[in-house]
Amino acid sequence: MLSCVQFGSQIFLPALPNIADHFAMSKSDTQQIMMLYYVSFGLSQLVFGPWSDNSGRRKIFLTGQSFFILGSLCCVLATTPTMLAIGRVLQGFGAGAPLIVSRTLLIDVLKGNKLKQAFGSLAIAASSVAVLAPSLGGWITTTSNWKILFFIVTIYLTITWLIGFKLLPRQITQSKKTSVSLILSEFSQLICDSRFLTLASFKWLPNLLFLICVTFFPFEFQQKFSISTQEYGFYITLSSCGLIVGAVLAKFAQKHISQQNILALFWPLILMSGLGFYFMPLSLFNTLVCYSLFMICAGAFYPSCLQLVIKPFPKQAGTVNALLSSIDMFVFSLIAILVNKYWIVDIKSLGELFLLISFLLVVSWWLMRRTKTPTC
Repeated sequence: MLSCVQFGSQIFLPALPNIADHFAMSKSDTQQIMMLYYVSFGLSQLVFGPWSDNSGRRKIFLTGQSFFILGSLCCVLATTPTMLAIGRVLQGFGAGAPLIVSRTLLIDVLKGNKLKQAFGSLAIAASSVAVLAPSLGGWITTTSNWKILFFIVTIYLTITWLIGFKLLPRQITQSKKTSVSLILSEFSQLICDSRFLTLASFKWLPNLLFLICVTFFPFEFQQKFSISTQEYGFYITLSSCGLIVGAVLAKFAQKHISQQNILALFWPLILMSGLGFYFMPLSLFNTLVCYSLFMICAGAFYPSCLQLVIKPFPKQAGTVNALLSSIDMFVFSLIAILVNKYWIVDIKSLGELFLLISFLLVVSWWLMRRTKTPTC
């Protein structure tokens, strides 16, 4: 289920310049259309999260995955930028369901150390797909065209829908009746809870950096370094291997230190990335090294943050995941669009953003320690 979300967001990134050329769109317009996936993705989780807590996981997955498939078909058949944008919105809306269900299923059936290990394994799996998807996307775009990417995703999503239909139990959690006002009340309580906000920042802020990088790099790499779409996919895959490295290191480290200390242990890598982007001479090698350091940190943060955020709210797993991811994707996708348009013009300005985020994460970690958030 989680791999569907990764493919839906990652496999198309190397093809951004090709999509821009096909529709005669500007770099900024192409980035905004592709970012619609993340905006819709974020909003959909406000629906699917509480719904999954109330009605079980199976119904949510099958419904959302159907929208995901419909959106992918719309992109395959797109003849105008508007049709492509509609397809991306439908894709993003549907993607919220497999993400929510993939996380909450673990919480439904596992506890304690088994849950910690499972989250670590889930992070490694997600990182592996995120690493492979850009390389696959670059190769397919070079050998055929970008529409084939959406067709392949459509087939993959359909197969996963069939697997979910066959294997998911008809009820994982006990259904409970609730109201829109109660759901909104739960959301408002969470958004005002300092424990939630400080821990969530370790998911939101690195993801902001990721969203900006993945929409900025395809144009920057292919223009500044004169590389092909396939070569871009290969190089970005090398750097993205840092996600797997970070996830594996975090899974090993959690046996010896707390999740809070894991966040502190890997934080300097974001600072080093920012310093490298800002001060090191522009070259393909230097850019890849800096991005790889960030990827290692992101891979380590992912499982640690998810466990820490959910720990204080075990009976609201779906709702917490929904609010965490919806703000992550909706709010920070909009911020990423604005930052890409008005701030990020070169690698040096990207370094400035990394340095600012590294400072904000230090503040978040200090506040997290003061709020005495439960450790895992």
